[in-house]
Amino acid sequence: MNYRINKVAILAVCVLLLLAAGLFGYTIFTASPEDDTSPADETTNETAQPDEDRIISGKRQFEDGIHTIAGMTTTPTPCHSILIDPFFPERATSTVELRFTTVLEGNECPAVESDATFQTAFEAPENVSISATWNGVPVRLNLVPVGPGESLEEEFFFKG
Repeated sequence: MNYRINKVAILAVCVLLLLAAGLFGYTIFTASPEDDTSPADETTNETAQPDEDRIISGKRQFEDGIHTIAGMTTTPTPCHSILIDPFFPERATSTVELRFTTVLEGNECPAVESDATFQTAFEAPENVSISATWNGVPVRLNLVPVGPGESLEEEFFFKG
């Protein structure tokens, strides 16, 4: 048997290893954090600029420790529905953030804005501070207290 080492083959393997290491190093050192477009980065509202044009208006009712918020706002199409998630920041009992999210519920829908009703309820102290986001972007929230003798059910028509 001939155990002679082929110098050309060893040289070719070394060149390929150097090229691979160079490409790896180039990728590591030239990648910028702005190139990372992970979905988690798109949904954070800490860096999102407020949408000063969108105002969400509604009525606010407080009974027996429960806040009920209802209203009507504009959605991109008639096929969009509104989901609301009351979010309580950690260790904060005096603030709540209403996270409004639009969800498309059909494939073929006219591209015309439409009004949609919303309603949510959550337990919190009466003097809680309430803010809102619309699809992850901070928006202005205009809530009017329900007057004596008024009912949210009579004020808005809810699907369901």
